[in-house]
Amino acid sequence: MKMRTLGLLTVLSLLLTGCNGNQSSQIIKIGTTEGIYAQVIDKALVPALKEQGYKADVVKYSDLIEPNTELAEGEIDANLFQQSIYLEQFKEEYDLDITALTEVPSVGLGLYSNSITSLEDIPDGALITIPNDELGTARALRFLEQQDMLTLDPDASPYSVNEQQIASNPKKLQIQPVITSQLIASLASGHAAVIPDNYILVNEMELEDALAEEQLSDDLKYIIAVKDTDIEEDFAKALEKAVQSDSFKKAMQKEFQGFGE
Repeated sequence: MKMRTLGLLTVLSLLLTGCNGNQSSQIIKIGTTEGIYAQVIDKALVPALKEQGYKADVVKYSDLIEPNTELAEGEIDANLFQQSIYLEQFKEEYDLDITALTEVPSVGLGLYSNSITSLEDIPDGALITIPNDELGTARALRFLEQQDMLTLDPDASPYSVNEQQIASNPKKLQIQPVITSQLIASLASGHAAVIPDNYILVNEMELEDALAEEQLSDDLKYIIAVKDTDIEEDFAKALEKAVQSDSFKKAMQKEFQGFGE
């Protein structure tokens, strides 16, 4: 009897182990960074995955390196924190086998002011603050060029152009790069600021208050990334389906009005 009981317990233990393995396969570990896209995961992506029977284990990183290196190493299954252009540059620099799975609603830059209500009212010599990181500076200058506020050297690199490469500045605008986190504060002393829309949302300001909005190209849109070898896995297909689902879109409209429109 003792041997039979031990045998039954062993079989039961194996069965329970198998069941736990199946359950763990329904958990998707998603990496992100603090900010608006962490909120997108929590408020829109997680509920949409739940409808398909998946749970999300969200891992938040404090830098922009680990979410990709740990994805490549298999420590996480996917990440959502970066634009397509950043992913391509990063994977080339670090030689990683990771790829974009699907785009997500993305926010761009906006031109904001505390005192000016239209582009036409921006005075000559106006002080305009812009992000001071390389990509942010380049995007901000391209954005101002889109609004016919200045022109840039046509030979300048699209995503590394800086204020020294302004070819013409008819309004003699004062372009001042500042730390991105200080752009909203800079509105108190400057005429206007080019601010990433995620900072507007996080600070509970209104996207519709922008004097103008950046038109995002495909390489500036945010994406969910996975390992190359996981692109056809069930969890990857579930992530794609979740982003395309009605529940995800409704959550985005409810929680992040104007986001990605």
